[in-house]
Amino acid sequence: MKNLLGALALRAVPLAIIVACCHPTDALASPVVRTIKQTQASGQFAKLQTINVWSGHGVVISFYEIGETIKRVWLDDPSQILVDTDGCLEGINQNCQNPGAGLIHLRRIKKVNIPGLPQTASTLLTVITQTQSGERKAYSFRLATANGTPKYSQVVISNDVVNEDKKVPLLQPLVTTFKTVSNIRNGMAVAIRNKWLNPQDKLHQRLEQLIKYLQQGDQLSTAAQKAVVSLELVNKLIALGSSAQS
Repeated sequence: MKNLLGALALRAVPLAIIVACCHPTDALASPVVRTIKQTQASGQFAKLQTINVWSGHGVVISFYEIGETIKRVWLDDPSQILVDTDGCLEGINQNCQNPGAGLIHLRRIKKVNIPGLPQTASTLLTVITQTQSGERKAYSFRLATANGTPKYSQVVISNDVVNEDKKVPLLQPLVTTFKTVSNIRNGMAVAIRNKWLNPQDKLHQRLEQLIKYLQQGDQLSTAAQKAVVSLELVNKLIALGSSAQS
């Protein structure tokens, strides 16, 4: 069986070369990516972006680059375009316990007559996402069916704004940050002396990462979440460190 499969595989190679030679355009073709900036589709200065969907040629909308999680999607007129995602979503999937996706797939179908829906050339797609800090955002796209040669197969939402989590913020005063970091370090030192914490453990490494996030300007709750450290534990270390200084 293995020899047979190997022989078939070898015979398939010349055939693939012949196909590529006969259809050079198809062989060299690659998916065309269209980029839409985040502020063009969401926020105060957004403008309604039109995305075309061709027959037999699906189009995906990707939110991977901006790191936002798709939580919910609405399509006003589903009579010509089907929506699918790479994850479970509220309002689309039943028994969706943990909604979240990063990619939307759009596929054109033969028009279906749905009672009550008006005949329109385009429809509205609304996408609700959630940032890593928990903020929710709304995106709107006009979807339209198109004929002829497809111009793109991917629509990438790109980040053209400063991420709040990566900003060097002034929200948290430097004095407060310094005091918090100092208390955490003192609390860690007390825990190490009492053998409650091992400097070689992963927990110690995560606490050091938490301190790094704080020094970069993150709020305490955000830093704890990003470092995967219990906020209750952090508060106990702060109290322990504060007591050690007094």
